[in-house]
Amino acid sequence: MPNPAEVPPENGGADMTTRRSRVRLLGAVAGATVVAASALVAVTGGGAAEAAPVAHSLGTNPTSLDLGAPPLGTYNGPVSFTLTNNGGATDTIGASPGDVTFSGPGADDYGIASEPSCPGTDTTIVLTAGASCVLDVYFFPGALGPRDATLSIKGSTDTTPTVVQLSGSGETGYYQVDQFGDVAYAGDASYVGDAGNLALNRPIVAITPTGNNGGYWLVASDGGIFSYGDATFYGSTGNIHLNQPIVGMARTWGAGGYWMVASDGGIFSYGNASFYGSTGGMALNKPIVGMAVTPDNKGYWLVASDGGIFSFGDATFYGSAGNIVLNKPIVGMAATPDGRGYWLVASDGGIFSYGDARFYGSAGNILLNQPIVSMAAMPDGGGYWFSAVDGGLFNYGTAPFYGSGVGLGLGPIVDMAVNGGPTVEAVNDLPALRHGEVRHTGIVRRSSLALPVPRAADVPAAAGRALSHR
Repeated sequence: MPNPAEVPPENGGADMTTRRSRVRLLGAVAGATVVAASALVAVTGGGAAEAAPVAHSLGTNPTSLDLGAPPLGTYNGPVSFTLTNNGGATDTIGASPGDVTFSGPGADDYGIASEPSCPGTDTTIVLTAGASCVLDVYFFPGALGPRDATLSIKGSTDTTPTVVQLSGSGETGYYQVDQFGDVAYAGDASYVGDAGNLALNRPIVAITPTGNNGGYWLVASDGGIFSYGDATFYGSTGNIHLNQPIVGMARTWGAGGYWMVASDGGIFSYGNASFYGSTGGMALNKPIVGMAVTPDNKGYWLVASDGGIFSFGDATFYGSAGNIVLNKPIVGMAATPDGRGYWLVASDGGIFSYGDARFYGSAGNILLNQPIVSMAAMPDGGGYWFSAVDGGLFNYGTAPFYGSGVGLGLGPIVDMAVNGGPTVEAVNDLPALRHGEVRHTGIVRRSSLALPVPRAADVPAAAGRALSHR
């Protein structure tokens, strides 16, 4: 097998255009103060000269911003605007908690940051008469479709706010991969190459996207790793003698590493993925068929074909199908965005929900042409997909149908995956993911900012297999 680190992306199939996130960038700097989405307030404190209130002395340029259509679980920005004090007295933004607010359908999806050149303190923006300040807006889509909002800013000398109209849309997409390494894509999932034209030593068993719509890894049953787009190669078991074949793969939260799992439950960790334990030394009733990772990177679950669940690190056990007489074996699992539940899927399309994972429907009572082999969860936790060997795709809850691999000339499908990660809204009640950088009240300095989801990649359109409509 070729050295995985040296395998170049390969284009294949008919010419298709991949939709990608677009954002009009008006400026960006480091070292700013951030206000995050969801009942956001900007700055608190005082320190400005008092003046008689006017309707509003503040003006913005431009008065509207388009933040594009990033995949769920990513963000776009910064997109900037200039705030100017057009009045005759000093205006302080931050004199009250309601000075900076978001409203409208997408109010919880936006954040604002002041650039370091803005006059004032860590908790206020102070604009003298005629002074200006550049502010940056970020967009974290929390659901599919239009997520428009109104940003209102009011200073100490104002009785009414000045507003900026914000527009943005949330999108998603998914991949299917066959055992030969051919990758098909749908929705806004970006195609960045595949292994379809390579002579593989062993078949591909899984695809794992980086989470920002900019790349993905393919893994073969011998542990060979093939990296595409912005997916970094951190190592493989391609040259190691394995006791049992690799059956699954998962990435860390920031795509800085990955795990592989073998059918005996052996775990192989690379990059910043930590080892928390395995079933490699246990006598299993049935083989391991998949894995899922907690959103803080500090644990993972393994699932066996009889529905048995094995929890490691901070992964909590919420239940299993190990004591249930199954009609068909379990073939995959997916965790909820907050890591407080998971789904199991059987080869007949039966779904088993645990913890905060909701049941949205199943194919258990449908006569399938081919068995189910994999599932993927919506980034907002509101639905899921699963894929059959023949490329048939089944969607439930908020998971949209953008097409399937049926009729595309693909080989047996072995896995599917979504192009984004958990949304900020879906995990904002989990303390481990707050990090202290993006908060729902108050502000922080952007100089220490580490945004909780990746920025949407801007990937050029490429040829590949766009999934056809069912």
